[in-house]
Amino acid sequence: MANLNTFDKQVLEKLFEMGDGYVSDFSNLSMEEFFKEELNVNIFDDKYNYRSGSKANRLRAFWRIEDNKTVAKSIIKLIEYIEHKILIGDFKKENYPDELIKAAYKIAKKLDNNIIDLNKEVSNLEANIINGNINIVLNNKVFAHVKELLADGHYFHAVEESFKIVREKLREITGKERATEAFREQNYEKIFGHSPQNETERDFFEGVKFLHMAIQFFRNEKVHTPAYKIDKNLAIHYIVLASLAYELIDRGKNNE
Repeated sequence: MANLNTFDKQVLEKLFEMGDGYVSDFSNLSMEEFFKEELNVNIFDDKYNYRSGSKANRLRAFWRIEDNKTVAKSIIKLIEYIEHKILIGDFKKENYPDELIKAAYKIAKKLDNNIIDLNKEVSNLEANIINGNINIVLNNKVFAHVKELLADGHYFHAVEESFKIVREKLREITGKERATEAFREQNYEKIFGHSPQNETERDFFEGVKFLHMAIQFFRNEKVHTPAYKIDKNLAIHYIVLASLAYELIDRGKNNE
């Protein structure tokens, strides 16, 4: 269950126009497609059939059933949907006050503070797509390892530590630290949960190997040079790369 209080729900229901059983301008079909494409969720699954089974009640059931991270992502995606509709002229901006949108973003932040806004201080982890910002949800373990360094402005060391935890994860899974050794074919099942089923999948596995090789080359450069000032945005780009590398080897293990 997501940690939404009464006031949170009032804000969200107002922004998403959930009166009379609706959610924004969604039809049943468009809402089903939206949740499937953006969240990989079947919102018309029986478990979300709450009270009347209307679109609004299904969203309320979703809030009650799903965890904080999933609900936070859904809030962000629905806000993005509204902002896009405003941008293309389908919705009138005056119907969606900035303060209401900001309040909804704060609710998402409260639920999952792993969402980083590239144009804000890292200590203010509020997701946003305004002015071209992109929402990135980092791997939880990578983020937990570096968030204090980021919040304190130690960007060089945050990058170094993000690369370090990726290398340690690879060693945990395969017994090898170097990507060239860890990604030998006999380790594919350890890393990905299975051997490649075809040439396309084999190419993907090779791509993951080269990603880890790049991470290790970047880390070697940082380990063997004195700490230097690094721009926050560049640091976040490096850490996103580390997050992807970690996620791709952790996913296979979880699917075993």
